[in-house]
Amino acid sequence: MRIGQVVLLLLSLFIFSCSTVNPNIRSITDGDINSFLNQSPKAEEHPNAGADLLKSYNYIELFADGTSISRNLIRIKIFNERGRSFASRYIYYREGYQKARILFANTIKPDGKIVSLNRKDIIDSSEYEGYEFYTDIKVKRFTMPAVEDGCIIEYAYEIKNLKPVLSFDYYDTFFCRNIFPIEEDTLEIVLPSNIDLKYKRFQTTITPQIISDGNKTRCIFNNTKQKEIIPESRMPSFYDSDFFPQISFWTLNSWDIISQWYINLIKEQMQSDSELESFTKQLIADKKTDEKKINAIFNFVSQNIRYIAVLLGPHTHKPHKASEVFRKRYGDCKDKTVLLLTMLKIAGIEGKPALVPANGKYFDDSMPSLNAFNHIIAVVPTSQKYFWLDATNETAAYNSSPFLTPTKIFLINDDGSYRFLKTPDLNRKKDYYKVDIKYNINQEGNATIDYTQTYFGKAAEHVRYSFKYSPPKQRKKYFEDQGIEVKEFILSSFTDTQKPFTIRLSGNIKNLAQKLDEETMVLSNIITFDSYRDITATNNRQYPISLKRSFYSIENYSYKFPSGFKIKRLPRDFTFKKPFKYRKEQYRFNGSAFNIHTEAENMEQIIHLENIDDFKKNAFELQKHESSIKNIIFEKE
Repeated sequence: MRIGQVVLLLLSLFIFSCSTVNPNIRSITDGDINSFLNQSPKAEEHPNAGADLLKSYNYIELFADGTSISRNLIRIKIFNERGRSFASRYIYYREGYQKARILFANTIKPDGKIVSLNRKDIIDSSEYEGYEFYTDIKVKRFTMPAVEDGCIIEYAYEIKNLKPVLSFDYYDTFFCRNIFPIEEDTLEIVLPSNIDLKYKRFQTTITPQIISDGNKTRCIFNNTKQKEIIPESRMPSFYDSDFFPQISFWTLNSWDIISQWYINLIKEQMQSDSELESFTKQLIADKKTDEKKINAIFNFVSQNIRYIAVLLGPHTHKPHKASEVFRKRYGDCKDKTVLLLTMLKIAGIEGKPALVPANGKYFDDSMPSLNAFNHIIAVVPTSQKYFWLDATNETAAYNSSPFLTPTKIFLINDDGSYRFLKTPDLNRKKDYYKVDIKYNINQEGNATIDYTQTYFGKAAEHVRYSFKYSPPKQRKKYFEDQGIEVKEFILSSFTDTQKPFTIRLSGNIKNLAQKLDEETMVLSNIITFDSYRDITATNNRQYPISLKRSFYSIENYSYKFPSGFKIKRLPRDFTFKKPFKYRKEQYRFNGSAFNIHTEAENMEQIIHLENIDDFKKNAFELQKHESSIKNIIFEKE
């Protein structure tokens, strides 16, 4: 089933009873309903599924004038309450850019009774409630009626796309398996004979049936009898074509079409005026180097131009004029980027637009399409390095990596040429966090706490943003929820992104140590980390393990006990170093203070099925160590 199918439900609904011009898109109510119900799959045949996709037929035709039409049929059998979510539909459409209609929408009950959707039950609203001024994307919400176990729901619709963003740019992915079983899933693509459909197959042998039909070419892909995917803990994404069968399609012959088209949009909107030029020159007046100018301009645009997704009329892809964005003080990623590029140009600095793929980790640069992208940043190349400027990220530093993982971006030069660049990876020397906590424990096991946590580089962005937009009382409540009675609380600057973000607090905490008697105290669960118990608990897996990356961390803890208390057994220092995880722990007891130092980092890694047993052995080593330090006993001499 095409992942774009949900997004492509772009329609204005009205319901009428008729036959469709495509014989593949017909209601089962036109035939023997009881026979169809009796022959349909039974719930006991799919005990792990909530529903079964009986038929999906998707027809897409591109016309010689660049417009297109899609007709779609979805028919699903509901097995139980876990499948009833399929009965609630969210239909998105662009007002003024698509014309669409429902061909039919029915629920067929187990006894054969037909209940059709009443158009009065359709709720029509903006996709972004409260932001109607900024978008023409609408959503129609409806729920199929009379849904019960054993029923079949079906609906069909037609969408006419009258104003394509970029003519003859078709791009989609056909996913051969999903979390529900699939009986029949067909995609038919019809193109003018002078346009070739390119495709790549991954983990599947499905081959299209290609039919020449006068001045058209029909490509039909048929996928049948697929078992449901049963999700597993930390399995790869469905977009990962190394593990999940799928076919990707596209029609453009080269990326030049996109780069030439988009640079013209950008250059057309890089329009300044006297107010913007005067402001920019004043902003950088005392900045002696280009780097300081870049910093000043980026901070202004990222922090003072409010981010609003503007998906209205032609501005789904075309930015507003730079002078207009400056005057209104709001815009989306392309608006903020065009203002940033314009201000850099006024400062005598060359910046370039770069399109960012929606699924960066799985982006394939052999498939040219504008639809592969959903974001744009500015890039400033210098003789020594690149500056990656995401103007939508108000807590980013101008010289930081733009993304948490390296991402291949589409950089467009002023002459319309292009190249692909990969953004830098995290740097553990720059992008990390440090924790320093001192506890002073009294005779009852209660403690005072002095807490300092400092975030550096990329690690600071999310935390800075979260605290910036939390009410002052909510900021303290985060720590109060951890049992800390906060006495003093200090946060560093929300806007000076060149400096680390630091949280400092002091206060009291009850029962930090468990007092067993006058001579004995216990610290419990003071060291926690991911030991992969969700992985080791499962004996059989169908899919590899996909491990995520974390920021590098340095943590120091000091627990000062009342005079005379000693540790019963000092934990051994521990070092764990594998391709997927680094962890170092050091334990010391000096005087009456128990001190812990840790360093840790998780690495992105795929653990293939043949290596899972070895991975589990490593995980068991972590779990054994984790259990050994769960309770640490202190006794008075």
